[in-house]
Amino acid sequence: MKKKILNVLTILFLLVMIISFISLIQWNNENKKVKKIVTEVEHYIVTEEDIMKPEIKEVNDDIIGWLKVDYTNINYPVVQGQDNKYYLNHDLKGEYNTAGWIFMDSDNSLDDQNLIIYGHHRTDGSMFGSLDNLLKGHESGQIQLILEDKTINYSIISIYKTDKKDHYRDRNFKDLKETIQKFKTKSLVDFVVPIEEENQLITLSTCSNDNIGRIVVHGIKNI
Repeated sequence: MKKKILNVLTILFLLVMIISFISLIQWNNENKKVKKIVTEVEHYIVTEEDIMKPEIKEVNDDIIGWLKVDYTNINYPVVQGQDNKYYLNHDLKGEYNTAGWIFMDSDNSLDDQNLIIYGHHRTDGSMFGSLDNLLKGHESGQIQLILEDKTINYSIISIYKTDKKDHYRDRNFKDLKETIQKFKTKSLVDFVVPIEEENQLITLSTCSNDNIGRIVVHGIKNI
């Protein structure tokens, strides 16, 4: 009887090892694919003019801009789908990938007071996995949203941890100035950014390590 139990446990252990090994291979392949896609499309950014070539939409018509964040690995095209689920597990080319892609809230307009952008918190630092770097005490930093006709620069004012029920994802606020001060007060890092007047916000949202809470970064549009 003990021998049978031992054999069953051995088989289960081997199955777990095999599944884990296959998952690891899949994870690595997906990460390589993400890097390859970014390399293939990065020439659509005209650095000297800070604009994105409209031809990038031939890759995917959902592309609305390109996102860069200081002190992180974030350097990706941003898409906007019909909902907030598709790009959780599809890449820029519309193929299934658990890494997903960086995407703006499906209800957002570029004229909203708050632009919300989502991305997975990947342990290899891809997508929004490197947002944690902003917790290392940097006193200032910039977020760039590169569009076809211009680049919008935002100064980082806040990073904190919260839950998904928080109202940081509202697209517009009754009192924008009060909201900006509230976000700045919640920050785990004291970013030295004088807020002289209210302006558009950009919000980056990703899961925390426990996959339940959220890590949130806010930036305010430079005047």
